[in-house]
Amino acid sequence: MRNIKWIFFKEWNVFFHTFMAPLILGGTAFLNALFVLISNFNERTNHEEATIVTFISFMSTIIVAMLILAMGSIVEEKNKGTMELLYTSPITDAEIVMGKFLFGVAICLFITIFINGFFPILLFAYWKAPLYIVMSGSLGVFLLGIFTYTVGLFGSSLGKNQMISLLISVLIIMTLWVLGFFSHLFESTTRSVLFHLHIFSHFFSFSKGVIPFKSVVFFLSGVGTFLYLTVKSLESRRWAG
Repeated sequence: MRNIKWIFFKEWNVFFHTFMAPLILGGTAFLNALFVLISNFNERTNHEEATIVTFISFMSTIIVAMLILAMGSIVEEKNKGTMELLYTSPITDAEIVMGKFLFGVAICLFITIFINGFFPILLFAYWKAPLYIVMSGSLGVFLLGIFTYTVGLFGSSLGKNQMISLLISVLIIMTLWVLGFFSHLFESTTRSVLFHLHIFSHFFSFSKGVIPFKSVVFFLSGVGTFLYLTVKSLESRRWAG
């Protein structure tokens, strides 16, 4: 546990002492304002339309923010030589991954509450959107954010530089994204499986005020799967030298 805390605070200090903090936090706030306010502040918008537009915007910005946050998380350790230092320290690969994951969770929670949180307040106050829709949508953004971050961690464990890591992560996200659109081309069983892997179909329910159990399980099981794959990727590199 102490090693996990050390990795967490190391990531936290690096984040807030580099350009990454204003890039990710400031960029997310700017894009949210650009997408949400321009789309919603008109006389024709009701709370249903405003809610969907708001959380679809959040969906886009949280994916971008978490992928950028994760793309250099592991690969930069390797390029700077600090990964070798971690390998020779009394710390396991699982502790390295968990420390970095908890850091990503903290940043995602920070964005959801303190950056994205301003806009749901507007939904509730200005458009009289029901509070349960605001809460469910925010939960969906958070779950999508930590899922995306773990995909980015896995991509970072495979890539040789940040751009390759980002490309791997984007390809995984896009694959899961488009599977649902082509699911109708297959037989019923295959169609159901492919549609279940469709990220948008799971997130969209949250933006309408519904918290489906299968969608919560999808995101959390995805988080666990990609964390496991990241640990195994580090273990293979450790033994390969």
